[in-house]
Amino acid sequence: MINRVQRWVSYLIQTREGECALSAQSIQKKYLPVIRKAFSDDLKITSFIPMKLGMTNDSFIFSCGSGSFILRLPGRGSEALINRKQEYEVYQLLADRGIADEVLYFDPETGIKISRYMENARVCDPHSKSDLSECMRVLRDFHALNLRIDHIFDPWERLEYYESLRGDMPSRYDDYAQTKETIRDLYEWTQEQPRHVILAHIDPVSDNFIFMPDGEVRLIDWEYAAMQDKDIDVAMFAVYSLLDKELVDCLIRFYQNGVEDRLQKKKIYAYIAIAGLVWSNWAEFKLNNGDVLGEYAPGQYRFAKDYSAYFYAFE
Repeated sequence: MINRVQRWVSYLIQTREGECALSAQSIQKKYLPVIRKAFSDDLKITSFIPMKLGMTNDSFIFSCGSGSFILRLPGRGSEALINRKQEYEVYQLLADRGIADEVLYFDPETGIKISRYMENARVCDPHSKSDLSECMRVLRDFHALNLRIDHIFDPWERLEYYESLRGDMPSRYDDYAQTKETIRDLYEWTQEQPRHVILAHIDPVSDNFIFMPDGEVRLIDWEYAAMQDKDIDVAMFAVYSLLDKELVDCLIRFYQNGVEDRLQKKKIYAYIAIAGLVWSNWAEFKLNNGDVLGEYAPGQYRFAKDYSAYFYAFE
């Protein structure tokens, strides 16, 4: 077990920071005292292994007498992207509602979180129409609660903020300035439309929908959640999953649940284009920090351009 953790941490540090590997002993020294805050001083950890490398967080799964749990550690540079105090407030609002992951410990200063591991569960398959339908049902049910929080997610403000993180570095895309002007027009159009502003998840990537063995579906990872038009969540799901247009249109139909609303569909197209450029700027910041994002980064920019065109062609 110790050797496995050492190998993983060595890989993590070499690929993300290029520094020498941390030892398993230093992992225990740094992280296990935090775990004990959620349990007890005499807690006996029976396993402690890496779970995944996320885009903004790294996660470990550990087991003890009480079951299995996830230790979420904010990744390098995430403090510039996420307000952990706001995330904490959202989890406080969601507690005991049966919507989100069960949180046992959350430090709003550091962003370290411990939650219960969901045994024998799976994540959404974004290419399965039945899974897409179920995820849109979950979003509808969540939106129907009309929850409210004190902070907002303004996509244009976020776009400009993520853009500012590049400093003097130009965008990787030669036509970025033109694309941004188009997105500004779409953003201004959305502000003139009827909007239902409530607590939105903002980050409903397919991997955040957890399908439980009993048929229940939980929505996890609420670090971006804030007040915004509920329709933006449908758009966010589409861009995160890199869905093609056929599946995007299916997604919208599933969310509308048999009640066709063409203005809403056009607005979601606009939000997809806007979200594409928001997360394209986010991705450029991450790439400049040495992160590897694969197809995700150029995919976001394509959404900005393609769905601007779909918006203007909408009849």
